[in-house]
Amino acid sequence: MSFENLLKKWNNGIERGAQARLVEETGLSKALISNYISGRQKPSEAAIKKIANVLKVTPEELENVFTNLSLEDQNEVMLIPVLGTSSATEEKFILEELESYLPIKKSNKKQFAVRVEGNCMVDPEDPQNSIYHGNYIIVDPDAEATPGDVVLARIEDEYSTIKRFFPKGKEVKLIPDNPACTSIIKPAQNVEIIGKVVNVYRPVKKKKERK
Repeated sequence: MSFENLLKKWNNGIERGAQARLVEETGLSKALISNYISGRQKPSEAAIKKIANVLKVTPEELENVFTNLSLEDQNEVMLIPVLGTSSATEEKFILEELESYLPIKKSNKKQFAVRVEGNCMVDPEDPQNSIYHGNYIIVDPDAEATPGDVVLARIEDEYSTIKRFFPKGKEVKLIPDNPACTSIIKPAQNVEIIGKVVNVYRPVKKKKERK
């Protein structure tokens, strides 16, 4: 059974109004519920529990609704997990927990996404290829990072940052695209390359009518 049909059944067999009712009773946003229904996004564990409680099903039953995709669906959409936030500006802890999923095809099962904070990867001379605050970077742990690549790096086993990777002998230089930001230079043994950034996902934001 699809999530849409499950909602309809819960709403006394009536499709109309089911989405609005679920938004009201779970406290989740209308945009999130819409994404779950359309398959553009998979709910986080916390959202699964909220929705399951309202729909009077177990979290495991609801999880199966979202994971039991048809073979055709699996070929069309491979969901990339969002694993926290990393800063392009300053060092920040990441990979705390699974937040949600992005409906982006991936070529490697290990790929994951991280939400970007800060604008130190915004190149004023190349805005089209910049990484902006609020974007999601797609990270591939198995892709080889070579000099000049953008990487997600863990520094001193605790913090992370998003920068361009330039190994220099026994040191590693992590350089931002924004010249107004500061480079990071650390001994190579203190820098772990979590993965190479292979793509950027930029959500389309809702805006008010221009007057």
